[in-house]
Amino acid sequence: MNNVINQLINLTFVAVSPLMNDPFGKHSNVNGLLDTFYVERKKVGSQQVYYFNLPIFINIKSMDSSYLTFDSENVRDFHQTDPIQIFAHSAYSMNIPLFVDNKNFYGYLLDSNMFSTKYHKQLVSFFLANLISEKGSISFPYSNVLTPWYPPSSTFGFDMIYVINLKRRPERLQKMDLIMKLLGIKYQVFEAVDGKALTNEDLSILRFMQEYEDPFAKRPMTMGEVGCFLSHYKIWEDMVKQNYQNVIIFEDDIKFAVNSTNVLNSVMEDLIKTQLEWDIIYLGRKKMTPQGDEFFVQGHRYLSTLAYSYWTLGYALSLNGAKKLINAKPLENLLALDEFLPIMYDKHPNEQWSNHFYPRDLKGFAIYPVIVTPERYTHDSGYISDTEAST
Repeated sequence: MNNVINQLINLTFVAVSPLMNDPFGKHSNVNGLLDTFYVERKKVGSQQVYYFNLPIFINIKSMDSSYLTFDSENVRDFHQTDPIQIFAHSAYSMNIPLFVDNKNFYGYLLDSNMFSTKYHKQLVSFFLANLISEKGSISFPYSNVLTPWYPPSSTFGFDMIYVINLKRRPERLQKMDLIMKLLGIKYQVFEAVDGKALTNEDLSILRFMQEYEDPFAKRPMTMGEVGCFLSHYKIWEDMVKQNYQNVIIFEDDIKFAVNSTNVLNSVMEDLIKTQLEWDIIYLGRKKMTPQGDEFFVQGHRYLSTLAYSYWTLGYALSLNGAKKLINAKPLENLLALDEFLPIMYDKHPNEQWSNHFYPRDLKGFAIYPVIVTPERYTHDSGYISDTEAST
């Protein structure tokens, strides 16, 4: 905060508003005043304006600042009641220029006037959760008087929510724990199988699909991919053992979309109302066939049918779905999990691979739009993959 104030002082203006953007959209504190090139910082500098919105920095060391006011009683022949308009008029009357500056990053804007108090709280939680995803665990400043508020934790109607975490990645679990607390998600940690630690004895019970190779890298499975598959497989087994009727499985390197918890509630409400038979629901995915036919499911606000898709960073699974996946005996024809699941809901383009498994009757759906995405993508700074890099 001190750094921001010093940056504004160094501009030497009597009154200036730092450009702040809404982290979730196009809104900013200069909406309607300046063009998108300025708002998106494609055009950088200090821009004179005829009025501005909060926040405002006033340099009270300047003598001219004494002429600025928010009170209509301090200006003549001006009958507006909006304090911002009164302030702008007082500056205009005394020939004091007002500026907006975007040369520095000054923070984010969440305009509480645009939302209900309840939704504003949710937005703050999602904003902080995404900040943690990008920057790592952060020590937030707390009030000495008020107790920090967190939403009540919930599984959103599911019997269990698993978070898969490698024991050698405690920093990821630390981040996820704080994110889940902020979003009100009750979860259980499930220790991942570490592909790097697999022994020859571990591998001896597996049978790899002979004709399989990664469609893009043209290589066999990495040990990281083996560990990933086994981690999910063990959760399927645990689900059956515990007789959970439905669960959610999250990996530990994800980012939640705004409103994702509300969407989860709505999805569960619609599933109960329509009594839809389902086995797997992707919460986040990479659609591999952009032209593939997908349609919204009647009676559901966020559910669509499912074409060939990648990613297992977040999905819901029914007990019947878990049994189908286990009964397919994938450890006897092992291939990447991203390929196995589309085979099981019978949308995989490779018939040779698909013919190893029968029946392929997994009832698959997807939430649209997705509510979880990767924390980082392949070419992003700080991207680490425990599946692709572990050979």
